[in-house]
Amino acid sequence: MPKIALALSGGGSRCISQLGAIKYFEELGITISAISGASGGAIIAGLYASGLGVENILETLKDIDFKKHLKYNLTNGTLYKYDSAIVKFQEIFSKVDISKLDIPFYCCVVDYESGKVEYRDSGDLVTMMLASSALVPYFAPVAYNGKLYVDGGFCDNLPVIPLKDISDKVIAINVNPFFTSVKNSFLSHLSRSMFIMLNHNINVGKDKADLYFEIEEMGRYSIFDLKNFDYFFETGYEKAKKYERELNELLYT
Repeated sequence: MPKIALALSGGGSRCISQLGAIKYFEELGITISAISGASGGAIIAGLYASGLGVENILETLKDIDFKKHLKYNLTNGTLYKYDSAIVKFQEIFSKVDISKLDIPFYCCVVDYESGKVEYRDSGDLVTMMLASSALVPYFAPVAYNGKLYVDGGFCDNLPVIPLKDISDKVIAINVNPFFTSVKNSFLSHLSRSMFIMLNHNINVGKDKADLYFEIEEMGRYSIFDLKNFDYFFETGYEKAKKYERELNELLYT
């Protein structure tokens, strides 16, 4: 049975499309030997590494009222904080250490004080996944063991680096295709500037991967879109399907 290591980019809710791609890999009989992720990709990667099936992850995420568990944090300098969301996610997915997962998982986070990237292979799964998704100033930094962590995409939005010592081929999936349109508003310009930075950070992982593909259709949707999970999933599945020839060449030649 062929094995791959898989790196997942950030991209908020658009990362649901990565689940669809994983489903197609499974149908081809491909086993994921290790997985990494940044931001939203860290959530998908971490939940998959914990042993949850792709459909189970999809349905569970669809059922969570994300807005209910985001608390305003304007007096402390960000729009929201994750405290309530961490508690809720731990109730749903349980408290488990990354080092105990079924599949080796590397969660890309950034130490907010030093600015250095870390690829965490230990620590509380839920806390680290949400820390990797703490896109300041939308979300507050996440405290863990005396340190503050923020979105891994600030330094490495396609974390192939922690997978390069693994003997299996590395596939990288990006859900942040470049787009040109931007609305003339403060939040739109802020989102655009962050996107340019995060998109640039993809280049290192892209060059290091054995196979890279981008789910271009996701560029039409907001990273905060909570209404189109089923479409995202199917789009990711169909996109991966188009790479069957490249996958066969990579794994069997």
